[in-house]
Amino acid sequence: MSRTRIWSVLVFIVLAFALATAIFWIGDGSLREAGASMDNLPSDPGSEISETTREIVDWTDTTLQRATDGDDRT
Repeated sequence: MSRTRIWSVLVFIVLAFALATAIFWIGDGSLREAGASMDNLPSDPGSEISETTREIVDWTDTTLQRATDGDDRT
């Protein structure tokens, strides 16, 4: 890889980070809040997935309980 490509990649990374910081700064109103938003961003999808998984497990448990409770109506 040539030096020009390395510099191009580094400049792109720095500019992308600066743009992301500016977007969060404008949206949140301060750099402190922007930093907190950027820190929480990766964990948000994980918590949503775990919450959805927990709901599916609860629904499955309820369905199994209804199916095995001995009542012929289910």
